[in-house]
Amino acid sequence: MEQLQKLFQDVNVILQKEKVRKEESRKRGERFNVFEMLGVAHYEVTHSKIIAGFLNPQGSHGQGDLFLRLFLQTIEDNNEININTSHAKVYTEYDTGDGRIDILIEDNIGHGIVIENKVYAGDQPEQLIRYNSFAENKYKKGNYTIYYLTLYGYEASGNSANGIVYKCISYSEHIINWLLLCIQECATMPLVRETLVQYLNHIKQLTNQDMDSLNKEELLKLMTAYPECVAAICNAQDSFKQHVYNTFVKPKFSDFCESHKMIFDDVNLFSPKGSRGFYFRKEEWKQAAIWFYTEHSGEWDFFMGISNFSGERLMVNQVKIDCFNINPQDDWPYGKEKLSKYQVWDMQTLAEMINGHYVDYITKLVLITVEEIDKKRLPMP
Repeated sequence: MEQLQKLFQDVNVILQKEKVRKEESRKRGERFNVFEMLGVAHYEVTHSKIIAGFLNPQGSHGQGDLFLRLFLQTIEDNNEININTSHAKVYTEYDTGDGRIDILIEDNIGHGIVIENKVYAGDQPEQLIRYNSFAENKYKKGNYTIYYLTLYGYEASGNSANGIVYKCISYSEHIINWLLLCIQECATMPLVRETLVQYLNHIKQLTNQDMDSLNKEELLKLMTAYPECVAAICNAQDSFKQHVYNTFVKPKFSDFCESHKMIFDDVNLFSPKGSRGFYFRKEEWKQAAIWFYTEHSGEWDFFMGISNFSGERLMVNQVKIDCFNINPQDDWPYGKEKLSKYQVWDMQTLAEMINGHYVDYITKLVLITVEEIDKKRLPMP
């Protein structure tokens, strides 16, 4: 126990140093980031357009196929697909007739690269299977590769990719390493370089890698000095997650509902299988509820919407409300919205649960949604 306390004390010293560094950096204007200001963190389409813009040999960056060559160098082993980069074209949202490929790269001699980009969104049924059929028909076997791009290199669901060959790549490793190479090559081109630097910093924040290298090195040395303590903490992450939710989140949600005459409940939140989430509803709503929901077997890719809290379909006319950006679907008749924060219950989100910021964020979204429902007199059976 003494070792654990010493570890926490020493870690806290490093975190305070990092906090001071970030504040000093902010005052110097070094943390200014246009991508963060535009709120692109969780929009796959936006990230695809940014990445494709750099990859495009005809792009306004003026570097020809340089960025594309560096990208292929970063993601490919032994040049599996020999793309002719000088004659390559890069597309986003490429319509296959059976879906839209996030990024498609092809050359003038029948080679192709398909990139499915998943920042937080889940897989669609047979998505990679359908893209593989398209690529096999267009480029023939051996002339194309499918890449599955996620924050940390997750695999696609079995329903999406069952039986096909694809490669996992990640923002946390491949995109960051690629951007670093691009920045090195653009040392004398300030506008292009600074845009790359801002996007790199944005990806580092998105993947929780924006700690100063010296502080990170000090933290890693400290962790190796107390391996048993670190192992105990890592092994307790799932239990810690449930403890934080049950201790710091659930009671505050219940208090919020009591003061606003609403009802709160969660469903299969920590179940190893199936969809899960939690909802808020007014007492007079007999079926409808405002859900915060994930379709994955884990606490990530949370979105919000209005649906039946019992699992049945909510029988109302489909009308997208202003609170939600995604169009209505059968199970979400008023549309839905990916959360701009806390889509993943990682360790940073757990810290925000403890300090109360998570509860404040969720309850604010609930009140905004209820206000629009009341203002528009939407049916909430």
